[in-house]
Amino acid sequence: MLKRAMVAIQKQFFPERHDKKSTQCDEATRAARRQFFTRATLGAASVTGTAGLAKMAIDSVPQPDLHQRYAKDATNGEQELLEREYVLMSRQEVEDMVQTFTRNQPNKN
Repeated sequence: MLKRAMVAIQKQFFPERHDKKSTQCDEATRAARRQFFTRATLGAASVTGTAGLAKMAIDSVPQPDLHQRYAKDATNGEQELLEREYVLMSRQEVEDMVQTFTRNQPNKN
C-alpha cells in the first residue's frame, strides 16, 4: 500500500519524459548549468590568485627599521633642545602680551 502511494506521488510530481524534445531541453539546461559553474569556479580562482599576488607584492617591500628611525628622531630632538637659548621677556613685553589677551577676551560681566 505504501509502495503504491509512493509511486502515485512520484508520477504526480515527477512525470517521466520520454519524448525527444524534453530530453534535448534537459541537456541544454545541464550544459548551461555546467557552463555557469565553470565560469564561477574560474572567476573565484582568478580572484584568489590576484589576491595572493597582491599580498606577495606588499610583503616583498622592505620594512623600515622603526627602532633606528625612532632613535635618530629622538637624538635630533634632544640636540635641538640643547641648542636653544631661553631669553627672559622684559616687563614691557609681558604687559603688552597680557593686554593682547585681555583685549581679545569677550567681556563676561
